[in-house]
Amino acid sequence: MGSQSSTQKNYSFIVPNSEVPEKGHGPIHRHPSRPEEPVKVLPDATTLWETFNNGVKKSGDNPGLGTRPIDADGKAGDYEWITYNQALEKATNFGSGVVNLKLLAKTEVGDMNVMAFYMKNRMEWTVAEQGCYSQNGTTVPLYDTLGVSSVSFIISQTGCSSVLCTEAEIKTLIGVKDNCSSLTNLIVCGGAISDELKGECTSKGLTVYTFEEVEANGKANPQPVNPPSPETVCTFCYTSGTTGDPKGAMLTHANMVADLYGAAISNINFFPEDVHLSYLPLAHVFERIVLASALYSGARVGYFQGETLKLLEDLAALRPTVFPSVPRLLNKIYDKIVGGAQSAGGVKTALFNMALQSKLSNLHAGNGVTHVVWDKLVFGKIAARVGLDRCRLMVTGSAPIAAHVFDFLRVAFSTVVIEGYGQTETCAAATASDGSTDWSSGHVGGPVACNEIRLESVEDMGYKWDDTMHGQELDENNKPIEGTGIPCLGRGEVCFRGNNIFAGYYKMEEKTKETIDDDGWCHSGDIGIWLPNGQLKLVDRKKNIFKLAQGEYVAAEKIENIYARSKWVAQSFVYGDSLQSVLVGIVVPDPDVLKSWAEKNNVDAEDKSKLCQNEELKKEVLADLKAIGKEAKLHGFEMIKRVHLAAEEFSVENNLLTPTFKLKRNEAKKFFKTQIDEMYSEFAVAGQTGLSQGK
Repeated sequence: MGSQSSTQKNYSFIVPNSEVPEKGHGPIHRHPSRPEEPVKVLPDATTLWETFNNGVKKSGDNPGLGTRPIDADGKAGDYEWITYNQALEKATNFGSGVVNLKLLAKTEVGDMNVMAFYMKNRMEWTVAEQGCYSQNGTTVPLYDTLGVSSVSFIISQTGCSSVLCTEAEIKTLIGVKDNCSSLTNLIVCGGAISDELKGECTSKGLTVYTFEEVEANGKANPQPVNPPSPETVCTFCYTSGTTGDPKGAMLTHANMVADLYGAAISNINFFPEDVHLSYLPLAHVFERIVLASALYSGARVGYFQGETLKLLEDLAALRPTVFPSVPRLLNKIYDKIVGGAQSAGGVKTALFNMALQSKLSNLHAGNGVTHVVWDKLVFGKIAARVGLDRCRLMVTGSAPIAAHVFDFLRVAFSTVVIEGYGQTETCAAATASDGSTDWSSGHVGGPVACNEIRLESVEDMGYKWDDTMHGQELDENNKPIEGTGIPCLGRGEVCFRGNNIFAGYYKMEEKTKETIDDDGWCHSGDIGIWLPNGQLKLVDRKKNIFKLAQGEYVAAEKIENIYARSKWVAQSFVYGDSLQSVLVGIVVPDPDVLKSWAEKNNVDAEDKSKLCQNEELKKEVLADLKAIGKEAKLHGFEMIKRVHLAAEEFSVENNLLTPTFKLKRNEAKKFFKTQIDEMYSEFAVAGQTGLSQGK
């Protein structure tokens, strides 16, 4: 666990007398550099079209967008680049072609000119996006993992007539056409498609253009640039929708540029000499804001091959200097490096452990992330192998990251690591930690300079804006025990207000009102506390809370985040309801740990499904989860009493995860209904016979 000591000055400026006690609102916190009001647009750019042009001015004839060519055997070559000037020319030509061919559609509400993007990250995405902006267009991005139902809903709701895609998405779009009368055009990247597939499209009433055809049309018939205003919606970002239909968050150019500016003040920024690998989905606001920042700075952007299994190959080929990522991937990097070092045995393992402990001690003492000996002997070699040997900055966001993984990344790659926190509705970053002077962990920093934050009391969960302690243990008389818990400057629901707050959900006025109150505060659903130096620490969720039969409230996500510390847990799903007095859990075991256990116990590891049914294995996993729960001071009712080990990972494909890898609780409940019922039956029988585990 990372040290909570810090050399960082206060993260927040607290606006005097800004609390509203009668309404349960705590004081307003702002970035220390902006005590008067949050920043708005950049000094030299007010739209994403202008930020891109700013990058062109900085890096004109220098490499801008890079792609790895794939040969006939499927092998990727070295990155090949187009310059910023070439990217600008291609974008303006594409924008002219879009206008000439009437590929933008007017929305029913808001008078926007929309086009859908439905594919993995690739150079054409960026060129087409800027092309749309050059003609006052609005993009509607779709995750490439979405199926017919979700794509149909989004295209129907927005009225898109054209979709930018690759051949891989055409079959789905043919199915979408049956439900979407507005859809009439496909713009296909990656060259011409087969005559057979084109014929299928034609028979459905779909006109197919290649990307190059649209670009060539615009080059032959150029149109004057028709740039957007800051108030124009630049993009829709559809929230994942763990329940119900997805919500189309409308983000304006001013929103995005303000967030870019605010994040840059917190040192989440690029320089012309930087290199970025674009692999996180461009349909997600995190990668969109990162890419916008890279383009604004004139940095190089290389696109991955499109296969996550080959991501390490792309990292090694590109060697990025800035590496934004998400805990899901960073946890895997951590597991592979640490697991590999421990399994090496002998001198190698001893040397790695010595190096790691030395650098962690150095970090927690406030002495930084580099070490003249260990970086040369151990960690420099690891970084080079992963392709992060020249990485100067890592940014993690989208979900909480464990403190021990966060600290490991800093010392293993000798780099600044910043944890950001925000939502689609805040254009990504709403807070950021200071990775260059603050060596603590377990928090998400303070407000970025474009928004302000306050906490709102959640009385029924026991969180109040004026609380001064968090996590105190209680004695038998329900009195706080001195010396337990941590000091804080208030607790409650995290609420944002500022220039990066979205314009609302498209055609969902009631949902918008539920999220943004009359005073302009955007309610996150997350529970946070202010640490004494103005850092925000997330501790709970207001949503996804249920009540057990005995009346106790449980926040499943909090428990799952704690169980993620177990070496056994790759993924987990904690379940309970008001008809039950205990929790049960589904755990997908880490495959490497599972294999190691099987070898140690002389059990066949080939049949993973059979292995996961092993009762001794279940007992060992449950015992470890119990120990971790106790260490984290979970109450007894917050600990699972039965566990089912699932051989198959939760994924987008089996409909258990959203495209941003959030658990779909309703789907998981249905998917594991049989196993959940069996665990409760087992617990009931065991309780009657005095054999209940976990008592």
